[in-house]
Amino acid sequence: MKYLSVMMVLLSSTSAADWQENLQKLLETNSASRQENLIEKIAQEAPGWKEVSDYLVGLEFREKETDTVLLRKTTCIDGDERSWILYIPPSYDPVKPTPLFVNLHGGVSSPEPIPDSSALERMEDNIFKKMAGENGWLMLFPFGQFGATWWDSVGMANINNLVRTVKREFNVDDDRVWMGGYSDGASGSFLYGMLDPRDYAAFLALSGHIGVGSLDGCLPTYAPNLANTPTYAVTSFADELYPSAKMRPTVKMAQDAGGDIYYREQEGRHEFAYAEDEAERLVNFLDRHPRDPFIPKITWETADPGFGKCRWFSIDEVEKEADAADWHVDYNATLVNDRVTIGFNVPEYEGEGVKVGKVFDGTAADSMGLEEDDVIIHAEDMEILGMDDLNAYKQTKVRGDSIHMTVIRANEEIKLHGKLPEPTEYKVFNHTDTSARANVTFFANRIDVEGSRVGAFTIYVHPDMIRLEHPLVITCNGKEVYNQKVEPDIRFMLNNFLGNRDRSLIYVAEVKIEL
Repeated sequence: MKYLSVMMVLLSSTSAADWQENLQKLLETNSASRQENLIEKIAQEAPGWKEVSDYLVGLEFREKETDTVLLRKTTCIDGDERSWILYIPPSYDPVKPTPLFVNLHGGVSSPEPIPDSSALERMEDNIFKKMAGENGWLMLFPFGQFGATWWDSVGMANINNLVRTVKREFNVDDDRVWMGGYSDGASGSFLYGMLDPRDYAAFLALSGHIGVGSLDGCLPTYAPNLANTPTYAVTSFADELYPSAKMRPTVKMAQDAGGDIYYREQEGRHEFAYAEDEAERLVNFLDRHPRDPFIPKITWETADPGFGKCRWFSIDEVEKEADAADWHVDYNATLVNDRVTIGFNVPEYEGEGVKVGKVFDGTAADSMGLEEDDVIIHAEDMEILGMDDLNAYKQTKVRGDSIHMTVIRANEEIKLHGKLPEPTEYKVFNHTDTSARANVTFFANRIDVEGSRVGAFTIYVHPDMIRLEHPLVITCNGKEVYNQKVEPDIRFMLNNFLGNRDRSLIYVAEVKIEL
């Protein structure tokens, strides 16, 4: 009997060593087939969910050089390699969970990404880097460009991948991951708040437009979704792109929809001159808003189940033919587009004048016959030496005015004439598809779903949210749809963790409901 007892102990120790060794291999490989194989091996070894969770929570990280800016490259889903930057603050300690700030830059639709040298120069006076250094945050700076913007599949996949890359190598505080930026970076932050807030505790949207992700990215963004994650938004009175007078109604609309938005207005044009004045408020706002992983109420709306997840709930099917519930109304706003734009991208150019990049269809540039690689040297009687001169010319015009330019094309001077489009009205969100919406609450071991056009949904289960030894009761529109104990699923746990690398929110199971 003594021999048998010793053998059982040895077998138990060997099994524990096996699953831990396989789990470590799983965390280190990027091969999908190898991941699948290792997950199956671990599941067959049958460790307890608590053991697996404790192992993941207790992962150790290597020492890193601190107070440094790392320039790295990654291959995006379109096959192109793009750079990114990670700033490591002086106080970084691999033993201590460290906040992470994801800084989205402006000018994301330029034809070329920011050159590495320019991006490194920007780091010298980047207000968010300064905030990160003073407050002990890691800072991630992705590079975006036309075709890999903050509101297309390439750019969004890149951001999500980079966040997980940082979490693999650094001890990130999962409940203090924030996103923010200026101009296009602010528009991108609004987008993530409405489309994919899973990683983030709060957003900073400084001089951006809440509707860009919908209008330019054709993405299913809805103002009620801003209720789930707090946002700090600022606009400027004289902003040429997004003036306070126009953006104020859009923020009010989002607040009326339930959006958790703290809104301020500043003096100035479309420039980040107010950065220093707002810096302390921004830091305090983020410090006051760690992530609540188990918010007791979720409001979520989507027309695409691919963007159906928010925290511990996801809409998996939209019933397109069903009628909307009375409370399911479309929150939107109408704005007048009287912004003077000519309609082309501006590539890097060393000489005098403004070089024309991609010309957009239906714009003034298109109608007057501007072509890619033209160099604008005069606008009526104004000499154009660079973008400052062209912007000054645009300041003299309003929608509907005639415009006259002289360009160099194939070493010849050509005079072009056109007309700016008349002012037009547009909706902040381009809601063309049928959406589903859900209001979800949990209390003890009960989850109540109020759904409109929701055909199926998933609840993600965490042992700190419900008691696994008791039945979980789920209702939808007053009808009980689930009432039983939830069994932890090692395969699900590991697949889910690989997808988010979130050590503070390790779900142990999912409950899928089809209505």
